[in-house]
Amino acid sequence: MSSAARQRLTGRGVRVGLAGLMCFALAGCSSSGQPAAEARPTTQSPSALPAGADLHLPIEPYLFSEAETAKLTRAGAVLRKACMQRFGLDYAISPADPPTGPRTFMDRRYGLTDPAEAAANGYHLGDRDPRTHPVRPPQFSAEQQQVLTGHLPGKTGADETNLQVNGVPVPPGGCYDEAKRGLAGSGDLGPSSVAQQANFQTFKASMSVAQVTQAFEAWSGCMRNRGYSYPNPMDAIGDRRFLGDSPTPLELQVAAADVICKQQVHLIDTWFAVEASLQKESIARQQAEFTAVLAAKTEELAKADAVLRDQ
Repeated sequence: MSSAARQRLTGRGVRVGLAGLMCFALAGCSSSGQPAAEARPTTQSPSALPAGADLHLPIEPYLFSEAETAKLTRAGAVLRKACMQRFGLDYAISPADPPTGPRTFMDRRYGLTDPAEAAANGYHLGDRDPRTHPVRPPQFSAEQQQVLTGHLPGKTGADETNLQVNGVPVPPGGCYDEAKRGLAGSGDLGPSSVAQQANFQTFKASMSVAQVTQAFEAWSGCMRNRGYSYPNPMDAIGDRRFLGDSPTPLELQVAAADVICKQQVHLIDTWFAVEASLQKESIARQQAEFTAVLAAKTEELAKADAVLRDQ
């Protein structure tokens, strides 16, 4: 998948989604674990196109939803503020930024699925486009930066071992790392690498499975009949002609055709069934690791709840 397609999918990069993971069988599976025959693409009797929000892949419980991520972010800010106050320094907790990118983990994972959205925004993200919500990084004094990061400008290692500000020792890694430890201990804060890798790998692998490549071919043929040439939906999303600040008339036409063709060849049903099967297999192979991932996530969210409750 091109970098343009990845950015278009998520609004921020690969979060597919990022951001962006779940379990719901739309098509049956055989005893071999392969999607059953009814998941094969067909141009006959198009069904209603499944909405991304209605689909849930097995990996979803192991990752963090937009609301869960916002909770960790808010709790981290509260902990950093408390840390900075020990040094007599201010730390303003900024209001949450407007949400950007896909609305859910499954939104845009397989490209556009909503005819109304395609007609209104094409492949753009409408009011959730990051370009319409520029990020304004907070400004910190040199003293604040030292306490937040635990680093002195131009210094490393031994020079920072006994760093103090206003007579108070700065914790290792500064208030940023202290807040992280307060929520995640010695582990990673937020989604684990195990879950993130499985999420990305199954998406990538699904695009090479025969049922999906056949569905891509059927979709591509449908699009060709409408005057558009794309091997698969990701190439339509990543079309460089559609990377401007707002959707063009051509983009709106292509996006509308994209959704119609997905419906006609049952592409979303097929793709989802294949990836769900791959994810179930991946989780089963690493069950101990995924059990630990879920426990860590539950603990982080519980600690975040406690921090926010006690603030």
